[in-house]
Amino acid sequence: MVLGAILDASAEEFAAHGFAGASTRNIAECAGVFQAQIGYHIGNKDELWKRTVDRLFDRLRADLEEGLAGSLDVAVVDPVSVFADVIRRHVHHTARHPELHRIIAMEVSTATTRTKYLLNNHVRPVVAALQMAWADVQSTGHGLDKSAEDVFLMMISLAPLPFVQAPLIRPLLGKDFCTPAIHAEKVVKWILG
Repeated sequence: MVLGAILDASAEEFAAHGFAGASTRNIAECAGVFQAQIGYHIGNKDELWKRTVDRLFDRLRADLEEGLAGSLDVAVVDPVSVFADVIRRHVHHTARHPELHRIIAMEVSTATTRTKYLLNNHVRPVVAALQMAWADVQSTGHGLDKSAEDVFLMMISLAPLPFVQAPLIRPLLGKDFCTPAIHAEKVVKWILG
């Protein structure tokens, strides 16, 4: 319970202020714990950042895999529908948890050990899985005009955009554009046609 509260608060803090600007004092206050409890349960700020990012990626993976679990019981006869469902789940997840993409946006502006951690522990495995899934989609004759790398860029930029940049996007484009269901269908159309 204490660990969960710390990781929830640290996700908000790192998403809002980046690693350099994040304060363990603020994290402790938001989590309702003493600052020393962060050190006791996690260690230093670097470890806190890693545990936070790991947890956020674990949540994303769980949401995406939940949709795939049902399709594993039967032969995948329509990889396009499966991929469309993954896109929808990704958009809905990002709408609920924009912190992950906000943290990534902050960290990738410069090459750091945290950037390498993201790349090696989370992003490369995601890209590898996406490449295999996209090859299945292309085997049906769909998406031949896009590479897996194009799709990856669309998934990390277009899919989370209205939620990661909600303070700018909602007033500019209107609330309906930013609903997860509407945006998910737009992203499916952009990627799959």
